[in-house]
Amino acid sequence: MPKIDNEIVIDRDPDDVWAVLGDLAAVPEWVPGVESARIEGMSRVCRLADGGGEIHEEISDLDGARRSYAYTQTIHPLGLQWSHGTLAVLPEAAGSRASWHAEVEFADAQQETQFLPMLEGGYRAALEQLKARVER
Repeated sequence: MPKIDNEIVIDRDPDDVWAVLGDLAAVPEWVPGVESARIEGMSRVCRLADGGGEIHEEISDLDGARRSYAYTQTIHPLGLQWSHGTLAVLPEAAGSRASWHAEVEFADAQQETQFLPMLEGGYRAALEQLKARVER
């Protein structure tokens, strides 16, 4: 099962980073391609831009004190068999380190070859946008 691991150092206090990352409805502010997000209990539905469909996620382990949460994607437009990830913010020198670790399983190997590089790049770009958003 492929793993996607990304981290980025952000020149801001961990609480400032968590204020954005921990706001589950704020993903359109920092995840490229997400047009809107709505929260229904501990579920998040992200509508993708340009009619790209929706991603449905079950949020778990939301912990403001530890500045982290996990998700499992139950519906994904790429037809992933399974997808789970964790996002967290940790202190780093005078700033923070934000991390996004995920595991995905594709329905077939051909999908993995086609879509894994796109997902890896998307997660990396999201953390870069998070950094830009918080450091403004």
